[in-house]
Order: sequence, then structure tokens, then C-alpha cells
Amino acid sequence: MKIHFIWLVASIIGIATATPLPRQNVDATYFFTFGNSYTDTTFSPNKTAPSASNPMGNPSLGTGTTAGGTNWVGYLTATQNASLVLSYNLAVGGATIDNTLVSGNPKDLVSQFDVFQSTYADKDAAGWTGENAIFAVWIGINDIGNAYSNTDAETFTSKLIARYRSLVEKIYRDGGRKFLFLNVPAVSRTPEIQSQGKEAAKSHAKYLSVFNENVESMVKNFTTSHKDTTTVLYDSWSFMTKVLDKPQSYGFPNATCVNDDGHSCIWWNSYHPTSKYHQLQADDMKAHLEPLGAW
Repeated sequence: MKIHFIWLVASIIGIATATPLPRQNVDATYFFTFGNSYTDTTFSPNKTAPSASNPMGNPSLGTGTTAGGTNWVGYLTATQNASLVLSYNLAVGGATIDNTLVSGNPKDLVSQFDVFQSTYADKDAAGWTGENAIFAVWIGINDIGNAYSNTDAETFTSKLIARYRSLVEKIYRDGGRKFLFLNVPAVSRTPEIQSQGKEAAKSHAKYLSVFNENVESMVKNFTTSHKDTTTVLYDSWSFMTKVLDKPQSYGFPNATCVNDDGHSCIWWNSYHPTSKYHQLQADDMKAHLEPLGAW
């Protein structure tokens, strides 16, 4: 059993270039990602497949995101990787874990996992193995945003996380053995939530904290129950908090400005960070992903 919880240090993260790094080996890592708009690249399994010459498959790197450019998936796939990574990104903007629990985009996490089951679960056909495939999930932003004002965090988030766990179990049964989980970032401090007033932002932050506690417990329990897995839990909440607390240290003028050019501010719009922020996060993430390979 291997589990790696990420505790971030307060250091200034350098900006990585957009030039792909030299490949250290020819073995490909299959990078299956699931989640919402913070992960989405509008990838379609029915269009161009990822390849050594085009690791994102479709659409092209830097497009299809809510960041004004490349997001964390693109950076970890094509510019900050140490070996060949092939991106199969099934995330969809607006997604929740399960629409029967919290309504969101019709393509919730349940449906994303269904797409995986119908398209890629056959390892022999898809080419992945337990050793060369990494399954990453970043979910919960919309669950919290749509539920925090009308449900009790202590009781309801446990239902959400139980459903989340049941989906991950499907991947394990399919042969997945390497997992990357991201908790929910500090979106209570987005311009969108802040505009709703101090009390709403405070309530949102409390709900988010309970959700993240349950995510951590889920990951610990999952790893304990599956001793043949390698699991990383990345603390995106702490990283975003660091950037928001000291934005100028990361090249941003302040913690609240919005600019859709993708690099001038932390925020691309009132609820989504820019490509530059994603680049900083990806650079921080890769320092902790060594147990999974590829980085």
C-alpha cells in the first residue's frame, strides 16, 4: 500500500516554458482524468486519439478550457512531463458527482465513468495496464456550490463522498492501480462567491472544509482497503490559498482581478483561474507525483 498526502511548502513556484521536455523513455503513461470545468479540455473519445506526436488528441493543446489557455491537464501531459503522457480527459464543465444527489451538467461524474467503462475499460483494446495508467479525479466544486445553502454538510457530504468512492471502485475492478485525487480548492475566495457577501462566503468555506475532510478520509480508507494501489492526494486547497494570500509573489497584481487573457490575473472569469495559475499548480503538483511515474 502506498499513499502520499501532499503538504505544500511556502515557496515561490517558477513558470515552466511551453516547450515539451525531452522524453526519457518511449513507454507511454495513459492519463485518464475526470471532473468539472477546472479539468475539462472538451476532449471527445470519438475524435482524434492521443498519440506520441499529439498527446492531447483533441482538441489541440491550450484550447477547450476555461482558463484562457492550457490547464493543469495539458501542462502535465505536454509540457511538464518527463516521459510520454497520453491524455484521455473525460471531465465536463459544470459536472457534479451524481445528478441524482446534486444537479449539474447532465454529464456528471457517473456518466464520465460510464464513458470510460464503454470506451476504455477493455485494457487489451485500449492498451493500458495497471502499471502504465493513472486515474485522476478533481470533483466537488459544483456539488458544494449547488448544495451548501440548502443541505447539512455533516450529513450530506458523506453521501456525496460515498457515491464518489463507489465510482472509484469501478476503476479498481477494471484494473486501475494508480490514482490521483485532488481536493476542492479555495473557491470560497473566488470573485463569484465573494460577491455574494461575507456570510455566504463564510458558509461556503465551512461546507467546503467538511467536504475536503471527507475526501481525505475516503482516500485513506480506499488505500487501506486496496493495498496494491499507489495513491496521491493533492491538496489544491492549500496551494490556491497560498497564491491568494501572496499573489504578488506568484506574479499576480492582487487576489481579485479578472482578465480573460489567461495570464495577467489569477482569475480568468469570476469562478475560474487563468492558464498561468494552472501552470503554477501543475508545476507544484509534479514535484509530488513521482510515485505515479511520468513526472
